[in-house]
Amino acid sequence: MNLFLYLKIFRTHHPARKVQGLCEDKADYETFKARHHQSDAKYADLSLYTGKAYLGVDSGSTTTKLVLLNEDHEILYESYTSNKGDPLAVVRADLMKIYETNPNIRIYGSYATGYGEELMRHAFHLDGGIVETIAHYTAACLFNPEVDYILDIGGQDIKCFKIRDGRIDDIVLNEACSSGCGSFIETFAKSLGYDVETFAQLGLKSKNPVELGTRCTVFMNSGVKQAQKNGATIEDISAGLCKSVVKNALYKVIRAKNKKDIGEHIVVQGGTFQNDAVLRSFEQELGLEVIRPSIAHLMGAFGAALYAQKLHRTRSSILNYEQLKNFTHKSVSTTCQGCTNHCALTINTFSDGSRLVAGNKCEKMIIHDQKEKLEIPDLFKEKASMMQKVQKNISHAKKIGMPLVLNNYDLLPFWTNFFDVLGYEVVWSTPSTLDMYHDGQHTIPSDTACFPAKLVHGHIKQLVDQELPLIFYPCMTYNLDENQSDNHYNCPLVAYYPEVIAANMDLNNTKFLYPFISFDNEKNFVEKMIKSFETVDIHFNKNDVKIAFRTAMNKYRDFHEELVQKHIDAVKFAREHNLQIAVLCGRPYHLDPLVNHQINQLLTTLGFVVVSEESVPRQPAHKVNILNQWTYHARLYQAAHYVCENPDMNLIQLVSFGCGIDAITTDEVKTILKEGHKFYTQIKIDEIDNQGAVKIRLRSLQSALAQNKGGQHG
Repeated sequence: MNLFLYLKIFRTHHPARKVQGLCEDKADYETFKARHHQSDAKYADLSLYTGKAYLGVDSGSTTTKLVLLNEDHEILYESYTSNKGDPLAVVRADLMKIYETNPNIRIYGSYATGYGEELMRHAFHLDGGIVETIAHYTAACLFNPEVDYILDIGGQDIKCFKIRDGRIDDIVLNEACSSGCGSFIETFAKSLGYDVETFAQLGLKSKNPVELGTRCTVFMNSGVKQAQKNGATIEDISAGLCKSVVKNALYKVIRAKNKKDIGEHIVVQGGTFQNDAVLRSFEQELGLEVIRPSIAHLMGAFGAALYAQKLHRTRSSILNYEQLKNFTHKSVSTTCQGCTNHCALTINTFSDGSRLVAGNKCEKMIIHDQKEKLEIPDLFKEKASMMQKVQKNISHAKKIGMPLVLNNYDLLPFWTNFFDVLGYEVVWSTPSTLDMYHDGQHTIPSDTACFPAKLVHGHIKQLVDQELPLIFYPCMTYNLDENQSDNHYNCPLVAYYPEVIAANMDLNNTKFLYPFISFDNEKNFVEKMIKSFETVDIHFNKNDVKIAFRTAMNKYRDFHEELVQKHIDAVKFAREHNLQIAVLCGRPYHLDPLVNHQINQLLTTLGFVVVSEESVPRQPAHKVNILNQWTYHARLYQAAHYVCENPDMNLIQLVSFGCGIDAITTDEVKTILKEGHKFYTQIKIDEIDNQGAVKIRLRSLQSALAQNKGGQHG
């Protein structure tokens, strides 16, 4: 049968699934609008007001929101303004306008939230700051005290908070993809020649929305073009896109399986929900009526103002009109020389002589009073120090280069001691830097590899530049068997990346040895090592290799026993000082400071004692719901169970972009923690250092823990 005739017959008997339109008619839309007008904020005249006022500032990455409230929670002044590269100028202009409208205004509390919270607090002498999650929750409670779910969709981010018993129970944020955010619709609207408001209104008139699913923007674009070819109207495309935004948020970010995963008393926020078509799509998808405050786009600032009213009882320290008139701000960029991190700092200086240093990952160079500073245990730093000690006292004339990458962050104690017994000094590459990454970047064959794997090229280049005679970097299908999993594989990239190096890098005159070896069988290990080194004219005695293997294995075990003891000591310290414990989990190579972006230091700055999944004392294997066949990932699951057994511990999982296996591990770790009534915090990391977003996530966890008075909740 002719293919086109077959398709015609198929479509006749199998029509496309009909998608529900957003509104039946104009009357239906008017009813919808009237219902949501019940959640309108109340306003009062700023010029006539004589009571106490409370200010909230939400300093976002692209926009700044400002709200001034009276004692009855009525809005005296509101502002939603693009930063245009200078958020301080935006807030200064708003504050001066407030003072000019009512010179006698008495501000009794002023709080900031958002990415620029710290900058706003210091610049304008605000009374305090509040993390975004708590600000949005505080605002939502005013519109519905029974709220059990908050969904905030902004231009480029999604924030979801599940509430249980009046406390934040779970926090979900999108990672890198913004296909479910407001910018997604705005971009499509512009590409079709419409502003976003007009485009949204057209969607409300649709009777047959296009089914576009929840695919990424690239595929969605082709889907829209195909719909246009099939004769879909702009109205149908607009409605289809709005529905896809909602589905993306529900099924890709929140990963809801049913309505119970969301809640019954839902408050939606963020500029995207100002779009009636998105709001209507959301209600249809859930089959629920939700609350969208008229100030959905201002809820962060509104919540900060409410928080200021709740906590502040005296006159605010905020700058007055004369001080604002003379306000100046200068910023200078520099590099901190306080440690090897070399943080990129921005030094902000204000007209009153005060300064704010931003961009630092620790407080070493900005705290002037060190006399009572508590040194909080950090096992990431401890392990790095232990690794340096392993190398410190070994010196031989004969050298072998090895890259400090991937599984070598775990095996450094083994290889260093193994070759020491055989009369060789291992020259390890140094911890990663951006310059090192860029030096090897041109030899990376595929951009789909995770960042830790891409770094291998720079490490090899550094060793080659030292003109070492030999680089040893073995392929290892199997890891050490720790009796915690069904099998003990390395992930494919860890196992076989030496082959990628051999095929893609010019090593000049340096010999590169990458045999396939395993620690499972001592006899096979000894034979393979002897044979592989014979290929580069190095001849080891069989008995010497045996002794080296056993010595190195004992040293490796001693190293990890010491790490576990440091973990026990750190936990004891935390409990003696009433501190929360963060189990910062990932892989051994997440110890690399360029990979982890010093998140461990951020945690200690926030008052967490930091331990790792590697340091967790070994326990009997727990049952998991997946095929558990990787050694490093088995450590993750054991750490998750361990956290559930300790009320003062919380797990934070580091995930490298591009890691396919973590599509499995993240779900399993989250399931384990959920069953143990624990928060799950995931931080995705790559070469981009986004400290602002990471800090918000960690402070959100900290605030949620403070609400729940410990790690347990529910």
